[in-house]
Amino acid sequence: MFRHKNGATVVALAFMGTMTIVGDVPRRGAWHPPLVQAADKTDKPVQHVVGTVSSIDQKRLVVTTFKGQTISVKLTKQVRYKDKTNPQSNLPPAVGDRVIVEAVRNNKILTAKVIHYSPMNQPPLQPE
Repeated sequence: MFRHKNGATVVALAFMGTMTIVGDVPRRGAWHPPLVQAADKTDKPVQHVVGTVSSIDQKRLVVTTFKGQTISVKLTKQVRYKDKTNPQSNLPPAVGDRVIVEAVRNNKILTAKVIHYSPMNQPPLQPE
């Protein structure tokens, strides 16, 4: 709590470098909690899937994790592909490539937003 310049006592919560004003306590009278708005329902936590591409087509990507699990991820037209060796490329990964998939879960379906990958069939580096 701290005192505002107009004399009201303000209750604030600090979390990871940001401050959220919870409410203010007037000098006289009862304290009334502020109205709290719910978070945007489209803001869903991003889940990461890490592993190797087992199969891929236009609608889904199947990843085998390093623990041996097989996870299917839905692909949409909005997904972005990021090739570690070629940042300008927007081509999808191939079978055998290592991937990190940033996905959002809707009901029980994982939908990919960004797929970071490193091609396994890249040519060896040539010394200059």
